[in-house]
Amino acid sequence: MRGAGWACVSALLLLLAMTAGAQQATDQGTPAPAASDQAGFSSGSFGRPRYMIYFFQAEQDTLSPPQEFVLYNSILAAVAEANRDVVILESPDRGIPATQEGKEELSRRINADSWLSVVASGGFSNPTIEVETYDILRQKTYGQEIIRPGFVVDYRTISMGFWDNLVKAIKDNYARVVDLSTLTVHGRPGTTLDGIPGGPYTVDSSGTWSRQVPYPSAFTVRARAGGYYDVNRPLFLGIEPQVVDLDQVKKPWFGAEVNLSSLQFPGFRAWFSVVPASIFVRVGITTQLVGVYLIDNAPGLLVTGAPLSLLELDGGIYLNPPEQLLRFYVAAGGYLRVTHPPAPSFAIDSNAAPGAITISLGGEFSPSRRIRFVAEYQPAFILASDPNKFISLSFVPNSFPSGSVPGYVVLPWGLFDLRNLYVGMRIDF
Repeated sequence: MRGAGWACVSALLLLLAMTAGAQQATDQGTPAPAASDQAGFSSGSFGRPRYMIYFFQAEQDTLSPPQEFVLYNSILAAVAEANRDVVILESPDRGIPATQEGKEELSRRINADSWLSVVASGGFSNPTIEVETYDILRQKTYGQEIIRPGFVVDYRTISMGFWDNLVKAIKDNYARVVDLSTLTVHGRPGTTLDGIPGGPYTVDSSGTWSRQVPYPSAFTVRARAGGYYDVNRPLFLGIEPQVVDLDQVKKPWFGAEVNLSSLQFPGFRAWFSVVPASIFVRVGITTQLVGVYLIDNAPGLLVTGAPLSLLELDGGIYLNPPEQLLRFYVAAGGYLRVTHPPAPSFAIDSNAAPGAITISLGGEFSPSRRIRFVAEYQPAFILASDPNKFISLSFVPNSFPSGSVPGYVVLPWGLFDLRNLYVGMRIDF
């Protein structure tokens, strides 16, 4: 009786040592499972873990209760650390069902999808241990072997290297279950698809990309093709196959704009792209032959103005991606002042100023890919050799008794016009 007591104490001490060793191995990090090659994504990011039921049976009268206890827990401690994607569940019943159908029925009762079966005989003096794992999902056996050390084992040696092949079988052959659904994308050949698990991918010459993707999953498909606006499509993929048609719009090469300068004088501009939707050059004309005069007692909304037009040329760059609805840009250039004498001819204004250098700070709002509403602030440095003469020719005498015109900064070699604001609408082609 006393010997049996010491055996129980030794078995408990050995079990504590094995548990501490397993915990230490966990703290030091268990090697990650191999990545799944399905659709190019990692099984660690999707799917659910495997659940393996542990069956154990010892031949009657061959193992003492302490020996059976130590052997059972030695195997349990080893396989529990074999694979982080596999959860070991202890069988609720003693013994092992006699048939495969019985094992599957008991496995499903506790939501297990695989089993580990261990049958021990011979005792510690001549142990024979039959082990196998069976994957119910694949209907396939792994790690099947008979372990016969060929020597007498004790509580200190029962766990030393006996279970290495079993651990390797569980580590190498069981990965998370990844449920897959079919995603199909129709787009332009050469389109790069990013954001899809396992990507990026490329649409081939057929214009159709199709792949099985883990579900349920939520992501945003970002489609990029040279010369076309990027398309961003948020998707939620469930069990049903999903088909996505990309509405890819070509970036414009030129556009036509009508506008009002200083909210008063009509103008027209043509936009030409150096880099589509990124870098541009503009030419245009703004005329003061007619203007909008919102003043009291005016004979009409449109009033004949000064015989002067501005021929404009500048270039600029956008500061935001083409896909944004609200974009900002900067531009620099200048304009020529063209007078309209009574004769049907044009001439550069040599009396007041021949032209100006301009800087533009603008923004546009796009309700669609083709229509833009534009607002732009355009200060100008007017190249006037005699600024005072320019003021006297451009404005009605004595209209500003103080002698200074609001919005103008007069310098000895020219003057800044800080008043100009453009608003307009552009159509891109």
